[in-house]
Amino acid sequence: MGIAREAWSSSVWLEAWEQGMARPAAQRALLLLGSAFPAESPALLASYSIGQRNALLLTLREGLFGSRFAGVATCPRCDQRLELDFETNDIRASPPDEPPESLTLDVAGYAVRFRLPNSEDLAALTDNGDPEAIQRALLARCLLSAQRGGEEVSAEALPADVMEALAEAMEQADPQANIVFSLTCPACAHGWQTVLDVPAYLWGELDAWARRALREVHYLASAYGWSERDILNMRPWRRRVYMEMIGQ
Repeated sequence: MGIAREAWSSSVWLEAWEQGMARPAAQRALLLLGSAFPAESPALLASYSIGQRNALLLTLREGLFGSRFAGVATCPRCDQRLELDFETNDIRASPPDEPPESLTLDVAGYAVRFRLPNSEDLAALTDNGDPEAIQRALLARCLLSAQRGGEEVSAEALPADVMEALAEAMEQADPQANIVFSLTCPACAHGWQTVLDVPAYLWGELDAWARRALREVHYLASAYGWSERDILNMRPWRRRVYMEMIGQ
């Protein structure tokens, strides 16, 4: 699925940024996808698995801001800051284009049928500060059926080891959903893992870009009397030259 040609307009992303400022973080990913793929229905975009969603957002991010990622991680033991530098291809997995509507898992005598989580599932979760409870609620939403000895078993009655196996099966079936880095602190040698939240990272970049673009509009409109549309339609390098000419 290709990104719409009109999606590369600055005005499109300023509009998306303005709308997203008033929305919960869980809804911003769908807003970004809707701006990139305006011909697709919101329901279809929301039905994509988290891995599919992340793959599309990585493609969008590469077109908007390039393939290089830069960030900082803090060691949880000694607070040493680590600089992270990587490329899109370093984290891009190869999820299936169209995951099956349901998958099966046989573990510890349980026959489980499930689907992959999507954006609607994440939006429905309540962040109560308990990661285990949140994960269990997500798994319960994606559980289609569970049986043991021919008897139906509810999500609440499934043992912890079965739920853990279910989470692992989902991760294997949708590898782009969970992008994990294994890090080692150069100061204290402590090792830990951190997760890249693709929508949050992209939104942070969009927020910084939008504020910078509006600042340029303000200065150039004040100096030359140009309209916002005229300024945004300029190529970025040309705006920068004008900004330099007025000492900004």
